[in-house]
Amino acid sequence: MVSKRPPEPVLTPAMGAALQIGIVGCGDYGKRHIRRLLNIPGVRVAALAEPSPSALNDAARMLPEPPLVVDQDYRRLLGLPLDAVCIASPDLYHVQQVVDCLEAGFHVLCEKPLTASARDLGRVIRTRDGAGRIVAMTYQRRYDGAHRAMRREIRSGRWGAVKAVTVYNSEDWITPNLGTWRHDPAICPGGFFYDAGGHQLDMVFWVTGLYPQRVRASCHNAATRVPIRVWGEAVIGDDVPMTFHFVGDAKVWREQVNIHCEGMDFLVENFKPRWCREGQPAELEGVEIGEGSDVEFVRMIREHAPNPAPPEDLWPVVQFTRAALRSAASSSRSVRVPPIPAQAAAVGS
Repeated sequence: MVSKRPPEPVLTPAMGAALQIGIVGCGDYGKRHIRRLLNIPGVRVAALAEPSPSALNDAARMLPEPPLVVDQDYRRLLGLPLDAVCIASPDLYHVQQVVDCLEAGFHVLCEKPLTASARDLGRVIRTRDGAGRIVAMTYQRRYDGAHRAMRREIRSGRWGAVKAVTVYNSEDWITPNLGTWRHDPAICPGGFFYDAGGHQLDMVFWVTGLYPQRVRASCHNAATRVPIRVWGEAVIGDDVPMTFHFVGDAKVWREQVNIHCEGMDFLVENFKPRWCREGQPAELEGVEIGEGSDVEFVRMIREHAPNPAPPEDLWPVVQFTRAALRSAASSSRSVRVPPIPAQAAAVGS
């Protein structure tokens, strides 16, 4: 598909000036971003927002110098002289927080998932375009050198067309999340499938360039209020079959993704992409070292570096996830995956 790209963002701050970044959401993921940002020269974590007083105080103690603001309400950050924010709050709040931060003039790095709503995704893209700022998602595979090498090989055409795809992911998403927002359907409506399975789905659509067409899915909540086990079959691209099985009540995290091309088999096992040479899995060639989302986000602002994970790339995941859950709710009937809205930006290259 032809990619429609946003206007060139206004770069801030001036070269050599310290980059002022705020953190919205100071739980586990927010603290991970703080640690990584503190290791980047010329970056200051300048403001914190988090509803939990204890998490907010813990995050504040991580900073080498007092921040401009430490507050339970992220809206207190909107009037500050920040260059960017990193949003690591619960899923439900991402869209409004991204929009508010863009309208305040900030670049945004946002934890996934952004949204399960096509309308809200379009809203974020339009706001981003109007603000002339960067929005980057944290799908870590897009910042990983081995996954980028696999994508380059598959999309090169040298191995022929994609013929079949299988996706498997398992995790104990029950025990560590009991009593948290991840088991609340109002905050995390798609459960394990929506929050965690998006990694594998995004990877498949991103590396193959294929858009989902139809899906038939089944779902089990595993004694919670959100989808925990989701499995089924789909058609992507031009009649390419894809099977998937997401198991959120397993005992250990595991993943296996297989992408079969006419002339080569590619596989990903536990975040390790490989290809098959002489009948055996082998290391990919031409793998570059990935810098990670925080480092690359800073480079996007300072150096106009490419954005590996813009919001328009989320269309396949959003539309597929919604269609799969509709199928599961309607006795596993086959459901057409809606195309990208005509007025919206197309899926990125």
